[in-house]
Amino acid sequence: MTQQLSAAERKQTLIGLLIGTVLAVPFAAAGLGILLFMTAPMVYDWARMQTWHSVPAQVEAATLQSQKSSKGSTSYSVSTRYRYQVGGVEYTGSRASLTTRADNIGSFQEQLGHRLQGAERTGEPVTVWVNPAQPTESIVDRSLRPGLLALQLGLALAFGGFGGHLLVRMGRTMWGRLRTQPPG
Repeated sequence: MTQQLSAAERKQTLIGLLIGTVLAVPFAAAGLGILLFMTAPMVYDWARMQTWHSVPAQVEAATLQSQKSSKGSTSYSVSTRYRYQVGGVEYTGSRASLTTRADNIGSFQEQLGHRLQGAERTGEPVTVWVNPAQPTESIVDRSLRPGLLALQLGLALAFGGFGGHLLVRMGRTMWGRLRTQPPG
């Protein structure tokens, strides 16, 4: 036997579900956004770069930028410019790694920045990876960083899972409460 909700109870249920949805949607969207706009492009680029060819390059400029947060941690990012040749044609590249955002996940950015700055100082060539189908596309370090990948997947799962779980529960609650029909 199903219980009939009064009009006031139906209204209260709808308002509660609306408020819950407004709170849950940003969490679900953040998780999905991290997955679609940060993690997926990084993994996609890494996968397609596995067929690229290595060539020597001369580093023309390399900078290691640091940003101190209000909590005292320091994030790093690398910018570079290098020259390389493919098929007798000279190209210029500027992509240092799979991600362009500053981060403080391990010492990857610092090590890459110091390596490129050293190559700039000494004139020693570095290896870059070049897309054979599009030689204008190149990268210095194509490695997929496990710590960064784990962080992004963890955040996507935590935010998306929390928001998605709330939305599913609220949907089930709304369906269950609002589908009750008067006896007859």
